[in-house]
Amino acid sequence: MIQLISAGEPAPEFTAAGSDGPTYRLRSLLADSHVLLLFYPGNDTPG
Repeated sequence: MIQLISAGEPAPEFTAAGSDGPTYRLRSLLADSHVLLLFYPGNDTPG
């Protein structure tokens, strides 16, 4: 199920693999600093 959020709402907790190797957890990143999440269509995709 897709969970939609509106601008200004807190992001749900998630874990993502970085392109540089390690795995990042949102909660861990927020413990040390502010986080900006940016979503965009990847290269070579329509849209």
